[in-house]
Amino acid sequence: MDEQSISPGKPMLSATVKYILIKQQLNNMNTMAGTISWALDGHTARQVCVTMWQIPASRLLLFVVVGLFPAIAHTETLTNPAPKYQSLASLHEAARDFLQSQVPPESGTSQEIHLGRLDSRLRLGFCETGLQAFVPAGSRLQGKLTVGVQCPGEKPWTVYIPANIRVFGDVLTTSRPISRGDAITRADIIARRQEISTLSHGYYRQTEDIIGKLAVRSLPAGTPLTPRMLKARLLVHRGDDVTILANTGLLQVRSKGKALQNAALGERITVRNTRSKRIIEGIAIKAGTVQVHM
Repeated sequence: MDEQSISPGKPMLSATVKYILIKQQLNNMNTMAGTISWALDGHTARQVCVTMWQIPASRLLLFVVVGLFPAIAHTETLTNPAPKYQSLASLHEAARDFLQSQVPPESGTSQEIHLGRLDSRLRLGFCETGLQAFVPAGSRLQGKLTVGVQCPGEKPWTVYIPANIRVFGDVLTTSRPISRGDAITRADIIARRQEISTLSHGYYRQTEDIIGKLAVRSLPAGTPLTPRMLKARLLVHRGDDVTILANTGLLQVRSKGKALQNAALGERITVRNTRSKRIIEGIAIKAGTVQVHM
């Protein structure tokens, strides 16, 4: 008769298995009799009594493992309790997922979302109902902003995380220094990829939108062009003699006039009819020509 002890390798499981093997050959079977017992740290011992069981030797290990299963399962519960506090990583994950769903990249652009750090001492109760993210009303979903993450449970809480959404795209920039008053040509511009979320005054992406416009001020090479930096070329100057086109149904009437102000393409302008002396308003459609709708 042999007495042996087995201690499983689980850190939280101090279980001892004792059994007695009576090596008696009976119809090619080993007879096992004895007691299997275990005790978890600080918990009531469990015990199974076994008397004169006849099992094949090859199944002895399976018997011991099955016998220990309730203890192992109980130990797993003790070693993996429900979290008490909400992890900081889960707050960042909720904020990032929300921002990505709200600001999908436009065609030809890419974006980066950076979230600020949270105080490592922050202790928020674990949210059983699921986290909800939002941005304050009126927030611009580019550049620096704040995103909120809240738990709407029985004990609600809200935390705010600083964020920075950087958007990158191809914009038109100056390829050489431009002097004030210069008209923009194709040789003066080049497309470069850069951060556009910082261009609060806008930007240009189509060459046709700026060809022929005049620089309002001197611009160094590499400057991203914005609407505030350019103005349309004047088609009519104050005091110029102009042709007035008046459309009345299918009939078009031409008359002479004098411009009372400057105007670029598509801008409204007042002119005085040379013959009638009447002041009328029209739109500059080309150099020296103003269209009036009767």
